[in-house]
Amino acid sequence: MVKVLKFGGSSLADAEQFKKVKSIIMEQSDARRYVVPSAPGKRNDKDTKVTDMLYKCYRQAMLEEDMEEDFVEMLKDIKARYDS
Repeated sequence: MVKVLKFGGSSLADAEQFKKVKSIIMEQSDARRYVVPSAPGKRNDKDTKVTDMLYKCYRQAMLEEDMEEDFVEMLKDIKARYDS
């Protein structure tokens, strides 16, 4: 039997959670052939979910050209989140 695993939200919130996901994937790895990651969730109460950051970035991209700098800054924030 082939299993598909989907992880997102709090299970991808930080490096420790990624390690837990890795261990889950590695268990019975011959059956677990597909892994679907979604956007990371909040790391703490003051944090913003990446999904919310992506929605905000999309809305900004739909505005006029004079808002392009804000859009680029939002993309940098999203990249920084994944880099961290």
